[in-house]
Amino acid sequence: MSHQVVVNPYNIKYIPKATIRLSASPHIYGFDLDHTLIKPKTPNAIFAKTADDWKYIEFTKGKLTIEKVYKIIEEDPLAIIVIFTNQGGVLTVPSSSKSYYKFNMKIKHILENIKSHELGDELLKRLWIYSSTKKPASVKKSSGTSAKKGKVMKLTDLKGVNFSNSDGDSKRIVHPDDKFTEMRKPEIGMYSEFMQDISKKMDVLIDKKCWQWYCGDAAGRKSDFSDSDSAFADKIGIPFKLPEDVFR
Repeated sequence: MSHQVVVNPYNIKYIPKATIRLSASPHIYGFDLDHTLIKPKTPNAIFAKTADDWKYIEFTKGKLTIEKVYKIIEEDPLAIIVIFTNQGGVLTVPSSSKSYYKFNMKIKHILENIKSHELGDELLKRLWIYSSTKKPASVKKSSGTSAKKGKVMKLTDLKGVNFSNSDGDSKRIVHPDDKFTEMRKPEIGMYSEFMQDISKKMDVLIDKKCWQWYCGDAAGRKSDFSDSDSAFADKIGIPFKLPEDVFR
């Protein structure tokens, strides 16, 4: 697989394995996923029913969203693409979660589809994906603990889970409930983790000035379910764009 998958209780990250050497600081283009880049194949569905129930959107007839992403990569040698997506129905605790399996397979299908394009390998080197996940109501203690069989452990009692804050300050303890909130747009936890991760992987300066824009469908319009995408960009302090404008 082209990406390393990092699974935490509060997020899932797909980090490209390939190392990109850039001559200058990157130009970062951000996207939402569902109803911005893709939507379910199932007519009028809001959520995908299966891992392969997705297709690229045509905001302009005959122009798939992914073609615009390829064009960015082709025209901008400093381009980095990052996707930030809220996945309120995806649980990563327990690790056998069916919702995680379906989401992970969906992302794998998307990556495989990208690879089949003539610019696919180049895009995969430059593509990062971050997903916030659902907070589990409770989990069962593993058989390796001293707890009685079947005893339910509250999320706040989870052992061996690093809930340090996303800016790397290990001195400030972040309550698990706060961590899940922090990762979900319009909060900027996913952005903060991405900026940390990419800074570790590249030897050029990476800061907020690298951002070209963030594109998402949740802009607070009458037909939108929320303003989480536009508020997310506003909290970061970067330009926001609608899909209809980016993909025309």
